[in-house]
Amino acid sequence: MHISNKKMKKMKTYLKNIIGLLGCALIISCNDYLDVQPEDKYLEEDVFSREVGIQTVLNGIYMNMANKSTYGGNLTMSTVEILGQHFDLSEIDHSWQEFGNYNYEDLEVQNNLDLIWTSTYTNLFNTNNFITGLDTYDDVLSKEKKNLLKGEAIALRAMFHFDLLRLFGPVYNAFPEAQAIPYYKDASATLTPILSATQVMTLILGDLEEAAQLLTNDPVIEHGKIAILEEDDEDYSFQGPDFYRYRNLRLNYFAVKALQARAHLYAGNNTAALTAAKSVIEDASVWFPWTPPADIIGSSPDRIFSSEVLFAIQNSSINNRHKDYYVDDLNKKSILAPNTSQLEENTFESNQNDYRLNSTWILPSTGIKNFRTFYKYANIDADEQYMQPLIKMSEMYYIVAETETDPSIAIQYLNTARNNRGLTDLPLGVDIKNEIYKEYRREFYGEGQLFFYYKRNNFSSIPNGSTSNGMLPMNSAKYVVPLPLSETDYR
Repeated sequence: MHISNKKMKKMKTYLKNIIGLLGCALIISCNDYLDVQPEDKYLEEDVFSREVGIQTVLNGIYMNMANKSTYGGNLTMSTVEILGQHFDLSEIDHSWQEFGNYNYEDLEVQNNLDLIWTSTYTNLFNTNNFITGLDTYDDVLSKEKKNLLKGEAIALRAMFHFDLLRLFGPVYNAFPEAQAIPYYKDASATLTPILSATQVMTLILGDLEEAAQLLTNDPVIEHGKIAILEEDDEDYSFQGPDFYRYRNLRLNYFAVKALQARAHLYAGNNTAALTAAKSVIEDASVWFPWTPPADIIGSSPDRIFSSEVLFAIQNSSINNRHKDYYVDDLNKKSILAPNTSQLEENTFESNQNDYRLNSTWILPSTGIKNFRTFYKYANIDADEQYMQPLIKMSEMYYIVAETETDPSIAIQYLNTARNNRGLTDLPLGVDIKNEIYKEYRREFYGEGQLFFYYKRNNFSSIPNGSTSNGMLPMNSAKYVVPLPLSETDYR
């Protein structure tokens, strides 16, 4: 395939940015380690020939995920949440209004979506470069360490593609053969063709299966989220005390199985989704238990349900993101806050017993606003590792409830999740699908999952976030975010 000069220049810019990011991470983390090469170049062998270099590169990948352009903002707290109609944008000239109107022709909307696309593909090149480096310098790490780090990286590659597919791809259950996105498995400047949604999904599931196989000896399985490892352990001895230890801040084995459940469900593979979700519940619950009510509704509420988080990014700017989007002193033209009736009456059904309502949605005591504002990401400190959740145990219960063919078993799983959010049991015979729909609306505020839930189910209408109880008609033109011009102009 012919690659235009513009496209080649763009690809080289991607690679240059990646090298710069990795180089900066190395310089920041170990100033004396890297000798900067002339003309801003550094040798790949300087990075991958030492364990500390390999560790620092992978840390850089995770750190980059916390950027506002992707998981630290657009893919969790702002853009995708607005597409899911979580917030009231009815104020005249609200800065996010065109996003809520699905006006993909608006220049600001286009620039924002282009940033998601280019930043995620930069992360992908970064990840593929890391995988290539591990394979090229094969004798630096023990087999156990290499499998662990390579498994994480391949799972990250699958996750990045999956979220791009969910955002920019077609409505999967209606048009699975429609064109979607390219899938990159190397860091070269070779242009990869745009594949159909089913082709992309096949590659995603293949990567997740490979990652799960590589992670079968993940310390999380026997030691939990904070793996207790001996410094002289033959398999996982480490330079620096924490690198292999905090497994919930890594895309660990259980998180990969959870991603399999999420991806299979999106693809309509209900049996496979059920199997994966049940395996996570059965094997991981001992390490990722339900958050106790006293921790949720106490004086320092655990609003992210930290004990249940299978995978989180460490976002040291998370309190700043709260200030950027949700803090109550923002003006009405920029704050992301819900319509009061939509939140309290429709979403939470006026149930004050739901832990998620009063702990997370707070009416300012100063009178600066006359509506509740969002506090999930307020006051998260270093003791909590600045955790921003991307995958939680609760989702596995919802997936089992949705895919289990025996209604009596399905309702048990759904009721278990409800009980741990302060809600009472639902009776057998209730509309389980509708109750799951309600849970997605309550559970995933600020986590970027609601829009994808709507799109997966191809709902013809969804609650209009800018009204008290109105519904908003939906169609493919709203669900399918167009590929950015920065991508299509070079094809």
